[in-house]
Amino acid sequence: MFEGMALIDLIKLLAPIIVIEVGLMGFCLYRLTQDRVKFLPKWVWALIIIFIQLMGSIAFLLIGRERE
Repeated sequence: MFEGMALIDLIKLLAPIIVIEVGLMGFCLYRLTQDRVKFLPKWVWALIIIFIQLMGSIAFLLIGRERE
């Protein structure tokens, strides 16, 4: 699929995705420090956000935070 692409082209293609992922992870970790959480302790949510990448961040935003 990417055999004919040069490395610089591949980096240009993936850079926006990487920036969005890192931004979402940072936002979720910030919200984790500010919000109350459900189901799991904060340190477990932090590990999920960091190691499961996109799906961990989305899971935290959808089910991990307590709504006011």
